[in-house]
Amino acid sequence: MPSPKKAAKKVAKKTAGHHHDKHHQANDLRRAYEHMGRIAALRHSSKSSTTDTVAELTTLAQRAIKSGHSKDAADLLRASEHLSFAVLAGEVSAVVHVSVELEQSIIEHFEELTRRAEEHSEGEQSSDVLAGIYQSSRNRAAQAFKARAYHQALEFARAAEAIAHVKLHGPLKLADGPQKLQLKSA
Repeated sequence: MPSPKKAAKKVAKKTAGHHHDKHHQANDLRRAYEHMGRIAALRHSSKSSTTDTVAELTTLAQRAIKSGHSKDAADLLRASEHLSFAVLAGEVSAVVHVSVELEQSIIEHFEELTRRAEEHSEGEQSSDVLAGIYQSSRNRAAQAFKARAYHQALEFARAAEAIAHVKLHGPLKLADGPQKLQLKSA
């Protein structure tokens, strides 16, 4: 166990407003690469209207990578991956009976994902495209949860939470509308 002094330094380091260093940027880029591969495989297996949304998020992610925003790209691709799994879960899984303990754990996790999504999205500027995908994911999560389609509900909630992590950086803004999916200078 680290000494209290070392623990305090570690907390201070984590909470300091330092920039995403090169190591984290490389990890974010690797995460984006891995999500991109998973999404490519998922897109081939899904024949849903969500495929268009996944394509939009993928395009935004590619542009974020080119602009040096690997973390945002990874979050956008993570959202795409969760949306893809949500659709597949709806296509292949029926509502299953779960134990009381499992259901309680699912409820708690769903509420936690929803809370984190709300916290991350509060006060943040977002393009109309991302705001629409975020809200759609939240709505679909709630519908699936109400229908007790828990796999699907959790995936939609995870997608919304991932989208809520995407930040707009200074002069770089995500353009509005599906025809203008790009990062541009203001």
